[in-house]
Amino acid sequence: MSNIKSLGDPYPKTKQPDKFETLDPINTFPQEVTNIVDVVENQGIVFLSSEGKLYQSNAEKYHEKLKAFENLPPIKSISSGYFHFLALSNEEKPKVYGWGQNKFKQLGFDTNKNDVQKPTLIESLKEENIDQIFCSGFCSFFLNKTTNILFGCGNTQNGMLGKPDITEEFVEIQKLHENVANVFSGHSEHTLMIKTDGKLYGFGVNFNGKLFQILKFCVFSF
Repeated sequence: MSNIKSLGDPYPKTKQPDKFETLDPINTFPQEVTNIVDVVENQGIVFLSSEGKLYQSNAEKYHEKLKAFENLPPIKSISSGYFHFLALSNEEKPKVYGWGQNKFKQLGFDTNKNDVQKPTLIESLKEENIDQIFCSGFCSFFLNKTTNILFGCGNTQNGMLGKPDITEEFVEIQKLHENVANVFSGHSEHTLMIKTDGKLYGFGVNFNGKLFQILKFCVFSF
């Protein structure tokens, strides 16, 4: 990059500024990349190109040209939690891929897969025709907009899946809620959900709220 205005001391591992401002392109993508259409991050950064390819960067490989993940169909959307990623394929019957940390079953795999290094097909969702994917901090959500069924997995503590009747601490993928129109889960430990009746529901951690400490499952009427 050129014309960088440094906002901090160089980061020891990469010798690059810890913080910077620039309007110049990031020149670590191969020539076949036309545009980057989405970016998500946690312990690394994942880029989605207009060609439907995924690229991931991290501090240890800062200077290298990024290479697309291989053996994947075209991807249409991505999401990230604190330590995991999801990707949804752009196919007639979309498939869901997950990678990163699976310590809390947030990828839906059994606990023998604690750390998944590359995008891996989530087999249990192959027949569910998932339209949207969402990551919260330690959970994942998958919405079928045809049946309006919301699936989820991960950490159940503090009501993070919105199912108080679940007794296990961590769960693999299961059906959570019906009649769901949309879900908003922004890289945190709480989630908002709009049902087909137009009502907004919220669940998960609400430590900064003034009305209650933990938002187990509430409905907001307007």
